[in-house]
Amino acid sequence: MANTVTGRRFIVSHRAPLRVALLALAAAALAAPILVVGLSPGHFQNVSFSVLRLAALYAFTLIFLNILTGALRVQSYMLFNPRRAHRFHIVTGLAGFTLAAAHGFVVVATGHYRDHPLVWVIGPIALALLLVAIAFALDRKHWPGIWRRIHQVDYVIFAAIFVKAMLIGSDVVTITPTAQAMKAIMILYVVIAALAAAVRVRDYLSARVRARAPGVEAPADIE
Repeated sequence: MANTVTGRRFIVSHRAPLRVALLALAAAALAAPILVVGLSPGHFQNVSFSVLRLAALYAFTLIFLNILTGALRVQSYMLFNPRRAHRFHIVTGLAGFTLAAAHGFVVVATGHYRDHPLVWVIGPIALALLLVAIAFALDRKHWPGIWRRIHQVDYVIFAAIFVKAMLIGSDVVTITPTAQAMKAIMILYVVIAALAAAVRVRDYLSARVRARAPGVEAPADIE
């Protein structure tokens, strides 16, 4: 509990530099996919393949940002306007799903899945689960008791997409400087997401402890 209070005091006292740092990191994350694809060998030789790669990398990036802003919801609300932070969370989720669907469409249209008949199935399954999670989140008023629990499947989806990328991702498995750079970036995203989830769990457990005090309302489930 003391660590939670200390962390929030640190955020309040360093709000401006933290905002700048986070916005810079978000901009770098959004720039990484186009730089990796644009600088990779043979980029201009196969446009459809480049579109496929960009859609996949941006979907992964946006889902990462969505998970990060969800896990660190309290902290993001302290740093930014809560309404704008929540809107960013929603937009990254919807945009990530849209790009993931576009990636799947291009994969089917070009027959790219034939090279990876088993591992490729992870993609459609993750896409279906993501659609369910988004649907419940957007209609949370009608599912007050379960939407948060279903929303937690986002972490499983993110992990599944990461595994799929590590096994067959074109911008990860090839031995090129750009592919190795993207691989390192994706691993970093997973580490950051895991740390953010740990912070969320810690805050939730701390809130549960405080809720045992008389007159204190119990916390909401973990998002």
